[in-house]
Amino acid sequence: MIERKKPNVFILDDVPLFRKAINDVLAASDEFTVLGATGDEQVGLSLATLQPDIALVNLESTAFDPIGVLDEIKRRSPACRIVMLMNSAQSATTLLKAIQHEANGYLLRSIEIDEFLAQMRNVAAGGMAASEKITSALADQLRSTSTSGVMDQNVTQLLTRREYQILRCLASGLVNTEIAEALRISEGTVKVHVKHLLKKLRVRSRLEAAIWGAERGHRLSPKEMRDGMQ
Repeated sequence: MIERKKPNVFILDDVPLFRKAINDVLAASDEFTVLGATGDEQVGLSLATLQPDIALVNLESTAFDPIGVLDEIKRRSPACRIVMLMNSAQSATTLLKAIQHEANGYLLRSIEIDEFLAQMRNVAAGGMAASEKITSALADQLRSTSTSGVMDQNVTQLLTRREYQILRCLASGLVNTEIAEALRISEGTVKVHVKHLLKKLRVRSRLEAAIWGAERGHRLSPKEMRDGMQ
């Protein structure tokens, strides 16, 4: 039996105690390989060259520019999935900017350990990390952007039937492989539809679309989640 490769993670957070706590939780889980944990920007960017699967970055850092670091990690390791860590919903404005720069999720520092590990598993599988307590604040930021007029149109008129199905899947937290299975189409086709719906909604990332859709109730029903969509 071939042993499954553990996702590689590194932590860039300038709060030493919290940084160590995350490192210890991930190490103790035996589900992830921690490449390093640092509060130094240059050390963190060096770790990014090791092609990590996931990076955890302090959104509220005063020691480095979180958005600039996000961009540089993506440049050095395009496949790396970046999750922003934050203390409260008061950072929603900065978080929206991070999402527009292709961050793959956001987690509160107050998250329970079991939930944190569940979110990390989801990110490793290609999904997004999201703390529900700040989703509504983030949605408020989305509504205040210049795209809100387009996004508040009747979405079923704006999108094709298939694009709307995929929006509902995104809002329900499904990753591309799960969407493909639910709709009985290929992952490549899913990616094409996602690209088209993002353009129509005038958002930069699937996470923005997912948040907007979830806030307006465009989710799959429990039966659809269980049995797939016809």
